Amino acid sequence: MEELVFALPTSELWKLISYKENGLIKENSEVLKRIIQNGLFRKRSELEEDPSFKQIIPYAIISNKESYYLFKRTFKQTEKRLHNKFSLGVGGHMNPSNSKESKEQYLINELKRELFEEVKLLNGCLIENIEFIGFINDDTISVGSVHIGLFYNIHVSNKEIVINETDKMTADWIDKHDLAEFYEGMETWTKITFDYYIK
Repeated sequence: MEELVFALPTSELWKLISYKENGLIKENSEVLKRIIQNGLFRKRSELEEDPSFKQIIPYAIISNKESYYLFKRTFKQTEKRLHNKFSLGVGGHMNPSNSKESKEQYLINELKRELFEEVKLLNGCLIENIEFIGFINDDTISVGSVHIGLFYNIHVSNKEIVINETDKMTADWIDKHDLAEFYEGMETWTKITFDYYIK
């Protein structure tokens, strides 16, 4: 059965938030709520090259005080565009759920699902807070023109995190002041995260 993904007509999106061709659009959770309530599920194959819709992608960085968890994707990663790229974010497409929860709670659950697909939290490492920051947009590249990131910061209580699929990626905690060293190798949304939020 074909994958269904959560999306919003692009024209509707830009009525709700200020347009920025490339960058971070800081917003509050009330705007996020309206977007989530108006979204719908469509076949992914129909949306991948249709800029009249934006696929909604929860995208979260993991932080502990002034340090950030930086991933490096290997060539065994499914998404070829990310091979050997550095990434601060975990996230992915939202698929339909049968549960009766609100769409807002569903969004957080999808974010946590993506997180726990990538990493395990060990030795008392807890999620202290999931903070919504805004939207990441990049209409300067074709893949960006059909996606928008719902940008979150997941604050954790310590650094006891390990990767689940060590053949597909590696990761390490990097101090805020050292992140610039990795900039040239970062994927697009991570560069936006660094430029507009961390730096």
